[in-house]
Amino acid sequence: MSLARASLLLRQKHTVGSVSLIQRRFASHDSHAHDEHHDDTHYSREAGFSTPFWRNTVLLSLLAVGFYKWAPSPNQDVYLTRWLAQYTTPSEIWAAINEKHLLLSQQASDNAILQADAKRPNVHRYRYPQILDTGSPHLQPVGRVADMSSAAVRSG
Repeated sequence: MSLARASLLLRQKHTVGSVSLIQRRFASHDSHAHDEHHDDTHYSREAGFSTPFWRNTVLLSLLAVGFYKWAPSPNQDVYLTRWLAQYTTPSEIWAAINEKHLLLSQQASDNAILQADAKRPNVHRYRYPQILDTGSPHLQPVGRVADMSSAAVRSG
């Protein structure tokens, strides 16, 4: 096959392919101007007190009134109340647990405050500390040493 004939076939395929692509693209869309068919046999929902909403409302109201009338009063000892009380922890135990937690929380708070407020001790730093060693303690003239005979050590 000659080179010219091959290029001619490629050109024809390309143009045919693009035309078919364009035709497919336009064929895949329908017209947006179509008329909608409205069904005139559609009826609105039933109105009145026989709808499920009103039926459920009446049933719930009757249930609430019945519960209020036949429910036990708060001072009655019902089986369910006794059964729940059997498996609950007494209030004295909870009070002891809460008191212990309070004391431990207070101790942790005191420790945190102590660490937060801690400061290094004040230190007086000399500019020239070597000056302290310049003089001999034995070369003091008479009367220069302070008289410490009247000083007394006080405790606390």
